[in-house]
Amino acid sequence: MKYKLGEKHKDCSLYRVIAIENFGDVKTGDVGGYISSEANLSQPGDAWVYGNAQIYGDARVYGNAQIYGDAWVYGDARVYGNAQIYGNLKIDYTPLNIIGLKYSVTIFQKSSQIQAGCYLKTVKEWEGITQFDDQDFLDEWKNKILEFAT
Repeated sequence: MKYKLGEKHKDCSLYRVIAIENFGDVKTGDVGGYISSEANLSQPGDAWVYGNAQIYGDARVYGNAQIYGDAWVYGDARVYGNAQIYGNLKIDYTPLNIIGLKYSVTIFQKSSQIQAGCYLKTVKEWEGITQFDDQDFLDEWKNKILEFAT
């Protein structure tokens, strides 16, 4: 086991996680974010929830995924691999991941966001992009990715 459940959240049935061994960038004794049960956060791997982030319902976070900031992962969402969910993002479903391209692409259909590499923008913002660090990638994939997102 890499963590145990700590104190209960004052307003709901969520519990802080506390690391009981070193893994990834987490050290023994580090206090993480909130989960509703051990089923939400995998014991194997380096997956972790930081700060005020929350994982609850039937959501599962595993692999090397990281949830931090004020992000919430809930419902039937599955977050895995090297995914990073942060800021105020709310994930209540499993996003569409496209792999095998030069950049990994994730489409968050309900929140109308697309992430290509480290660029996270709304669908409207992607529609308006005409210049990109890798213009060949943009020219070849932009319209195909937008088709999936809309």
